Amino acid sequence: MPDSLGRCGYCGSKQQLQRSVAPSKRNLIRTVNIESGLPVVQEGLARLEAELLRARHDGVQIVRVIHGWGSSGTGGKLRLACRAYLKQKLETRQIKSYIPGEEYYRSGGAGKNLLSRYPALKNSERKDRCNPGITFVEL
Repeated sequence: MPDSLGRCGYCGSKQQLQRSVAPSKRNLIRTVNIESGLPVVQEGLARLEAELLRARHDGVQIVRVIHGWGSSGTGGKLRLACRAYLKQKLETRQIKSYIPGEEYYRSGGAGKNLLSRYPALKNSERKDRCNPGITFVEL
């Protein structure tokens, strides 16, 4: 699915993507739920890749990824795979940063830094704080 973004549906040639929303009206923060429907890891990662491409195309700067934290409260294959994928994207400079939900809080560290740069996140900081079922991605 992600490979089809930016390609002609008939011949497969690369297409110039056009912004769908005027820059002054776009939402800088987007929430995506890759856990919906309890996908297997590969399907969840394909969703994540497609959503990050779509967000970048739309000019979104922060993506709040809901991946869950495991049905038993420990482990969470999708969460671990998602973060490994994001680590690789960070190392290849395809994203600016990512912050695991459990490291997201306003009193210090990366969460405080993110909140200071994106004040709109303050509206949901209380429910997002220290949440291991989410990860923030800065594009």
